[in-house]
Amino acid sequence: ILRTIVVDSILSGSLAIILLYVLNKNNYYSVYNIIATIEMIFVFITALFILYRKDKNMSVLVCENVSKYIKDNEIIHNFSYNFLDNQIYAIIGNDTNKQNELLNLLCGKEKGNTGTIYLDGEPLYNNYNMSERLCYISSNTSFPDFLKVNDIFSMMSNIFPKWDNSFAFEMISHFKIDLKTNYGKLNINKKSLLNGILGLASRANITIFEHPIDDVETKDRYDFFNFLYKNHVRYPRTYIISTSYIDEIDYLVNKVLFLDKGRLFAQFTVDEIKDGFRYLSGKTEVLKSLISGVKIVGIEERGNTLTLCIRQKLSKDDIRKYQKYLIKISEVPISSVYTYLINLRMIKEKTYVSE
Repeated sequence: ILRTIVVDSILSGSLAIILLYVLNKNNYYSVYNIIATIEMIFVFITALFILYRKDKNMSVLVCENVSKYIKDNEIIHNFSYNFLDNQIYAIIGNDTNKQNELLNLLCGKEKGNTGTIYLDGEPLYNNYNMSERLCYISSNTSFPDFLKVNDIFSMMSNIFPKWDNSFAFEMISHFKIDLKTNYGKLNINKKSLLNGILGLASRANITIFEHPIDDVETKDRYDFFNFLYKNHVRYPRTYIISTSYIDEIDYLVNKVLFLDKGRLFAQFTVDEIKDGFRYLSGKTEVLKSLISGVKIVGIEERGNTLTLCIRQKLSKDDIRKYQKYLIKISEVPISSVYTYLINLRMIKEKTYVSE
């Protein structure tokens, strides 16, 4: 905003010089009024443009105390979180059905029994005015077999005003999907890729993927997420992704949400995980003698080798100490951090029940 106002000021200042040169100096005050008016018009137009652009390109999804029940079974418990614009979120959980239920709530497909979800300040559920701002692609997304890929692209372009046809064509060319092929003739790998392509090319303010391209071969999955990363750099927007392949895409994710039994129990930025958790691995007796006061979240013992997952940001002195005793230090994969934290929750629950 400041940069735009400065540019406007330079433009109006340049206009002032021209006007002062052309007009008689005796008309200084009338010239000044003209300049002031032009300046106000520039600033006003700039403000309108910024508001219009923000409204069109950025969205915020706010969840307030959302719970969902099916009969007497609580599926989602008191979920509260703000999904901000231009961020990539990953949702990790041990129950796919409950993850899917959460995504159904986030996209407005279903309504919670309690709480409210807002998109840009308006309740999301049954709000059809917001449909073009949010694109939801689930693993079950499908189309009639007789539709051609080109027909599906046309349908998407009618729903999403910012649909990027050239980007969609680029991706189907890369993944060797024929534009004139009937949807029913695509194999599972191609169908999953096509669904992912639809989500990326929609350029909706918020795109939600439910286990995208899980059925896709490793190489194609890598290429797809690389497309996502590059497109996000060019056209920043919000992605919410539930995935079983978090360690494959940690380079593009900003924040990770950990779910357990429908509850959000932890949230981290990727950097917080990479900096705050470490593996220590070495001879059992040596490592045990060095870990007094260290917060341990995971233990793995193989023969006379002990591996610990610790929750601690290591200082240079800590690193030197461990290296002195030939202790190997390494990063902990996000999926392993999730597993260790879930195991700790289970231990605490058993302790609570026994008491």
